[in-house]
Amino acid sequence: MKKRILIIVLGVIILVIGSIAYFVINMDEGANVQNENTIKYIKSEEGYDYGSDTVYIARDKETNELIPFAIGPLDGYSYAFIQKNRDFTITKEPYNSPYNDLGEKYKYDSYIGEITSRGLLTGFEDGGFKPDNELTKAEMASAFAKLFNITGTDTKSCFKDVPENHWAKEQIMSLVERGIFKKSKNFNPDSSVTREEVVDMAFCMLSDFGMIDEEKDYDYSMWIDYEEITDYAKESFKILKANGYHIWYDLIDHDFMDTSDDEYYFYPKRSVTRIECCEFLYQFIRIFFNNNAPAIEREDAPQIEIPVLDGSTSTYPITQNIYSSYYHNSKNHPDFPKAHSKTVASYKRLIDGEVEMIFVPDAGEEVLKYAKEKNVKLKFVPIAKEALVFFTGTNNKVNNITTNQLHDIYVDNKITNWNEVGGDDGILAAYCRNEDSGSHAQMEKFILNGKQINENILKERTSIMMSSILTDVDDYNRNNDGNYAMGYSLFYYYLVNSSVLGPLDLKFLSIDGIAPTEETISDGTYPYTTNYYAVIRDGENNQKVDLFLELMQGKYGEMIAGQSGLGVRRYYGEFNVAN
Repeated sequence: MKKRILIIVLGVIILVIGSIAYFVINMDEGANVQNENTIKYIKSEEGYDYGSDTVYIARDKETNELIPFAIGPLDGYSYAFIQKNRDFTITKEPYNSPYNDLGEKYKYDSYIGEITSRGLLTGFEDGGFKPDNELTKAEMASAFAKLFNITGTDTKSCFKDVPENHWAKEQIMSLVERGIFKKSKNFNPDSSVTREEVVDMAFCMLSDFGMIDEEKDYDYSMWIDYEEITDYAKESFKILKANGYHIWYDLIDHDFMDTSDDEYYFYPKRSVTRIECCEFLYQFIRIFFNNNAPAIEREDAPQIEIPVLDGSTSTYPITQNIYSSYYHNSKNHPDFPKAHSKTVASYKRLIDGEVEMIFVPDAGEEVLKYAKEKNVKLKFVPIAKEALVFFTGTNNKVNNITTNQLHDIYVDNKITNWNEVGGDDGILAAYCRNEDSGSHAQMEKFILNGKQINENILKERTSIMMSSILTDVDDYNRNNDGNYAMGYSLFYYYLVNSSVLGPLDLKFLSIDGIAPTEETISDGTYPYTTNYYAVIRDGENNQKVDLFLELMQGKYGEMIAGQSGLGVRRYYGEFNVAN
């Protein structure tokens, strides 16, 4: 199987540490700590400058005190994780390395420049930074406390190996008071930090501040050494990864064009270096604000409220682009749907009154029957062009197929060899989609004529995911020389996913002599041209919904369709489906 995705490895690190025996969140000891910090933002007049010789520094507006946990400007705004009663400013400052051991390799390293300018890590008395030295637990505890603005404490040290005059004693004990570190005999401040300790500490700190979604999960079945992670840190790996935080890993790629034998390793017991810490903190700060920065209404946003939205898998970019046109950090808006419910499910949610507008292909028979049972009428307004398309392997000699032949293939299972439709002798393996998909609704409209897809095809070759039918057909063709599979999808969804999945040896089939192209779909000459619709419950007299529907029928809707990779309609009309 050819490589589907170019994997970009970011070496990233998270904060602080203790050892297995020395840290975990202890709710009994730390639950009484009040988190006074929040994310605040200010308008920025310039875009972010990625030059390695400059850094952006946030300071308290009144005291000029450095605020390490800040970023800017991003999409017109700068952000800081700061106490609620404080305001901040942010300035771009030149960075000239004060360290004598970075050489040409690290002299202008943006990770070192930014993290040391924030005061999270500093150099040594001999003037060096020692980027390749292993990071100690005391160093990471200090960086962690500074980043989250955890004030040092005068509390007496509870560790025999952390004397009162230890340089990091106040930060270490402040984390003990929060319940991040457990009281024990020794802290081992000068021992090196491992990857799994960092990951667990990162999760504990984010959890303590309530800044991570602990309900998310992640499938680590592809990681060869996941079971080598000590039990206390396994859940931390899963939740951090599910929340988008980067975790160190190594990829052993035996063949650039083949992912089947790729090997992924965490190496959880490997020590973390100071340069790795800088790189992680740099990435961690950005991911933190990407995940948590509040949605801010754009100055040019339409002055019409967004209804509660849903739709098919293929139309999710429409919802994403609508929210993006209204808000900076739009995915963090409380009403932004994290996913669409698929075609049939979203129709049912609309009919049941759970959502106010959906973006979908045509309604299938199941939907129309459900609407009739619920005595609900639906209004369909076309907002974008789409088409049902069929595809097969590029080496297949067949380039055209007819509607009657497709009916014989998918309904009656009469045609099972490509020589019956003008090709060479070889098995014709027809793949289909599940019955609650949008492309199945198009099959009902154009091909099935009230019939069902043949049970043998449903049983043997149903692709549950819209993108997987592309890879299923492609994989069959690669593994069955001389035989070819065929499948179907929606034109624009196919184009987007084929570019993401990587090289696919697939081609479109012409239908009744007409190939699916943007031109033939736009002018309607392609036989299976259809629409995406904005669908609402008819007769509701919901002014918010009516106004937004009108907006989607004009230039705004045309812009959203174009941004979403769909065919732009330049004629706007509507029709109702009677029950």
